[in-house]
Amino acid sequence: GSIHLGHMLEHIQADIWVRYQRMRGHQVHFICADDAHGTPIMLKAQQMGITPEEMIAAVSKEHQTDFAGFNISFDNYHSTHSDENRELAELIYGRLKAGGFIKGRTITQLFDPEKSMFLPDRFVKGTCPKCKSPEQYGDNCDSCGATYSPTELIDPKSAVSGATPVMKDSEHFFFDLPQFETWLAGWVRGSGAIQEE
Repeated sequence: GSIHLGHMLEHIQADIWVRYQRMRGHQVHFICADDAHGTPIMLKAQQMGITPEEMIAAVSKEHQTDFAGFNISFDNYHSTHSDENRELAELIYGRLKAGGFIKGRTITQLFDPEKSMFLPDRFVKGTCPKCKSPEQYGDNCDSCGATYSPTELIDPKSAVSGATPVMKDSEHFFFDLPQFETWLAGWVRGSGAIQEE
């Protein structure tokens, strides 16, 4: 959808950092993309009867006009569906998998039997398991602020079809971040790239 003040604040902060780095003589590539994969985008596109890619193509021009109005200019502006993003994601994933850093694990998720699809947290609504407030999404409660798993909702319903979801196992792949903990901690402390608090 449209850019709101919170979005613009994030981009202005990044733009300030990029300008500062360039003033210091550093080479910077300022890149941005519209996300065609997120749950809210998928839901909105379904409501509009179009694909997420079509929806993002329509709002991309609006976003770029808004950024230009604040003198924010990206070196590259794409979508998560761009060829460049796909190729780079496949390259990174392939190298991580070949190195043994991608681990498979079976998890249990809610599944919409009418739409034949797994339901991520924002695709499920139900009663909050903490405060019992109705019509809450599957990740957090707007009434009490509690966070939880979609499987903890009371009387969950698919936000897509209204059907009662069933539990179903599926295999997921995870990046083995703990294998990089020592390296990352050393980089954060010693690289000079992170500003001290």
